[in-house]
Amino acid sequence: MTLLLTSFAGLLLVGTPIAIAMIAASGLVIWLEGVPLTLVAQRVFAGLQSFPLLAVPLFTLAGSLMNESGISERLFGFTRAMVGHIRGGLAQTAIVGNVFLAGISGSSVADTAATTRVLVPELERNGYSRAFGAALSACGGTLGPIIPPSILMVLYAWQANVSLGALFVAGILPGLVMAFAMAMVIAIVARLRNYPTSGSFSGSILWIQFKRAIWALMMPVIIIVGFRMGAVTATEIAGVAALYSAVVGVFVYRTLKWSRLPHILATTARETAVILMIAGAASPFSWILGIEQAPQLVVSTVQSITSEPWAVLLILNIALLVAGMFMETIAVMIILVPILIPLLQSMQIDLVHFGIVLLVNLVLGQLTPPVGVLLFVSMTIAKVSMTKLLREIWPFLLGLVIALLLITYVPHLSLWLPKLIGP
Repeated sequence: MTLLLTSFAGLLLVGTPIAIAMIAASGLVIWLEGVPLTLVAQRVFAGLQSFPLLAVPLFTLAGSLMNESGISERLFGFTRAMVGHIRGGLAQTAIVGNVFLAGISGSSVADTAATTRVLVPELERNGYSRAFGAALSACGGTLGPIIPPSILMVLYAWQANVSLGALFVAGILPGLVMAFAMAMVIAIVARLRNYPTSGSFSGSILWIQFKRAIWALMMPVIIIVGFRMGAVTATEIAGVAALYSAVVGVFVYRTLKWSRLPHILATTARETAVILMIAGAASPFSWILGIEQAPQLVVSTVQSITSEPWAVLLILNIALLVAGMFMETIAVMIILVPILIPLLQSMQIDLVHFGIVLLVNLVLGQLTPPVGVLLFVSMTIAKVSMTKLLREIWPFLLGLVIALLLITYVPHLSLWLPKLIGP
């Protein structure tokens, strides 16, 4: 196990892609043990032979189709009509809009890119700094994996063997808590900096914008209702979402051109390949950790420190935040979840609740250097420096950490809706 972890860390330090580093480290250990290297290939394919993983490319395709259809502009038009009249309302539009976007794409990167492209120029024209707009867009994107549907939820449900439907429903209230925390930060900053309002409230304009966005707003409703009625499985609802996105884009909004479909499919294939390469490469890596009894070692180590569930959750929060700063989100999840499951079960920590805590930790890692992918997306599109971006983002990070503590230590935020709705 020491050789596995040190070789993996060494390969990461020299810039080796995570999937290749896991495969190489696993192959080295297996080779030195005298086991045929064909075992690596067998474990990779065994790790990918899971029916729920079919939902990953389908949800990715659904998000790509909806974003290509210009749906983000319609959603932001609707949310601006809702909250634009309050002080800092244009900035609040980004947060409320991302609540709806998260219910469509399930991707933090896609939501951040869409928000930055659509709102940052508008924010700058209305007296906000470009760096503030970029920070706001990056933070708003964190809602993507928390509010269903979510690709990360599909992966966690597969690993932890929990109900994906329950996990989807569990993310709704925590996502709203995060959105509320960011909205409070905007309200305070807007008051201190005297940011402007964006016109007066108009019921007629709100109704017009609602009608423009209604087809997009229906998508998360279809997903949740489909699960609740038991009409479809996770994979089937992902297929329905992809078909719905295509029909709305091509025939309803008529903004999705047939000529763009090959590009969309190619982009979806690349994004899916990255996710599944990491998932496959983690299979032999996790198998070796299991053989070496890494989960049992983690359980005994943590239990020697504390037996209190609240303290265990605090330790895990700190460890996950640090891991998220240095490793890619999916890799952290795929490596650590199998190791942590026995610990969580021994502490009687609900796996659905922990799944939401884990995802919130991981998306916060996307906002922190050196591997803060949302920072790089927003700063590249908005054309601002990392220094200016970090100067504007720290109040939002503080608000999100407070939200994380609430989500961690008030488990009813995650578990109330799943228990209310039922299986």
